[in-house]
Amino acid sequence: MTLEIALVFVVIAGALYLFASQKLPLDITAFLTLVTVVTIPLLGDQPWLRARGIDLPAAFPTVTEGLSGFSSTATITVLAMFILSAGIERSGLIYLLGKRLFPLVGGSELRIVLMIAALVGLLSGVINNTAAVAVAIPLVLELARRSGLQATRLLIPVSFFGMLGGTLTLIGTSTNILAAAILRDTPAFGRQLTLFEFSHLGLIVLATGLIYFLSVGRWLLPTRDPIELPGKDKPGYLVELRVNEDSPLVGHSLTDADFMQRTGVELVKLVRDNSIHIDRAATMGIAGGDILLVRGQERQIADLIKNPVVTLLSDFGLSRMVRGDGYLVRLLLRDRDRFNGTHAAQTDLWGLCRARLLGIETDNPESRRLSGQPLHAGDIVLTEVSATEMAKLGTRAEVQVLEEFHDDFDRARMWRAGGIVAAVVAGAVLTPLPIVVTALAGVIAMVVTRCLSREDLYTGVSWEVIFLLAGVIPLGIAMTKSGGAAWLGELFAAQAVTWHPILVLMALYAVTTLLTEIVSNNASVVILIPVAVAISQQLGIDVLPLCLAVMFAASTSFLSPVGYQTNTMIYGTGLYRFIDFARVGAPLNALLMVVTSLAIWALWVR
Repeated sequence: MTLEIALVFVVIAGALYLFASQKLPLDITAFLTLVTVVTIPLLGDQPWLRARGIDLPAAFPTVTEGLSGFSSTATITVLAMFILSAGIERSGLIYLLGKRLFPLVGGSELRIVLMIAALVGLLSGVINNTAAVAVAIPLVLELARRSGLQATRLLIPVSFFGMLGGTLTLIGTSTNILAAAILRDTPAFGRQLTLFEFSHLGLIVLATGLIYFLSVGRWLLPTRDPIELPGKDKPGYLVELRVNEDSPLVGHSLTDADFMQRTGVELVKLVRDNSIHIDRAATMGIAGGDILLVRGQERQIADLIKNPVVTLLSDFGLSRMVRGDGYLVRLLLRDRDRFNGTHAAQTDLWGLCRARLLGIETDNPESRRLSGQPLHAGDIVLTEVSATEMAKLGTRAEVQVLEEFHDDFDRARMWRAGGIVAAVVAGAVLTPLPIVVTALAGVIAMVVTRCLSREDLYTGVSWEVIFLLAGVIPLGIAMTKSGGAAWLGELFAAQAVTWHPILVLMALYAVTTLLTEIVSNNASVVILIPVAVAISQQLGIDVLPLCLAVMFAASTSFLSPVGYQTNTMIYGTGLYRFIDFARVGAPLNALLMVVTSLAIWALWVR
């Protein structure tokens, strides 16, 4: 080992330590690594070093090479995919799809796991898997609340299926995009991986994960007493619904009609004429004119306004009906003289500020109907306000606007956003255009068609991932220029010269899995793809299968919450302990190491 190689390994070891300890944010560590690898050759270009045969400038990237991560097609493609994913999310397409699937799964954990595999797993092959998981988390938390299941048994499958689904296509995960960019610039390979080149292997991996969670994995998922789900800091609003005379609910119970599951609301009580039903409210037959008192969040209430089977009452039965084309506005009542215990039906928010009273944020209603609920200064209510009245509302001293909910999901926008992403994928498959070009064209189309605003272009991007990508790319350049990758390849080849190719693939898979837990999936790919290329040259095995072992291992490392972004996201909900990931993930990693290696050998090596 030369001094240049040793110095590169010292830099990598320092980066690994900072990544693992997280003494600095991951993106800052990546920047520090970038600055280090471009500074060493500038400071080390000394005559006395050259006289001793030490050429640091030749072993480390130049400033231009060090900054190439920012202009890398991998970085730009991931950036564009984040924006496209934000367009899909903002359009409401994934929300609508999830809502349509909810009635199919009911309270069955088995069916929910199948739904997660279909929704998150397959979507992660089309859009960035991190974005797919980010959208799925609130949907699955809501499903856990509706069905009474424990969220701890659902969110780990969400993250793991996001990773498994990301292996389906080139654009499913930043790991694949980055590896493809490195391979394209590697003389031993020298071409661009196609979008679906390894999709058949991804399907095998996804199916393996599904079988695991339908069998062994289910028993390893943490089971704890129900706890307060994150994101429920607002208790929700009590609203009143009147069952229409011609409603399909008439003659059926709310349970039989799956009303709560379809709408996502919590039933508080049913009022029929002068009688109140609480315990039997969900199971008794519904009659036309029944009043349902339910609790829900803004999104669910916005859906109820458009629901044809019930009528959401404005001002709790007065003549003003909900328009459905205004803004839902969360108001804090401030006027102590006006709101001093006056009943809700008598507060006349319409006369005060042209706001229709829809719901009240309270735990326990104090009267039979919400019209008799007393309101006080400090209470929070949900109202509907027209666009023309919004500006005036902010000037009223009696109330304070806390939040506006824009119900801007519409079918036309969903179709546009979905069509744009489909066109991006089709363009990369059916034309000579690379994915980075079609993705950037898709970003432009998202803005032109108003699926995204200019602000969404920036807020929809996980900039930490982008900076991490740009910062770790110089590590791979240093590994190649210094000869470190070739040296590791020779060392590995010397040990593996008599090994069967399957054992070589499994060893690469295991090393990549462990390294990904120490650093990140992107950093491990940058470090080990050059090693895989060197091993290929030493053992005479084709480059692609060895690099696929690295790519798939880096994309499916389940052992800790810090090895992959999706694990970090669900760990951040506060529902899991650190060890939960290893308990569920270690057997799956061992299984995938065997299955993936055998599949690669059968498809590309044998």
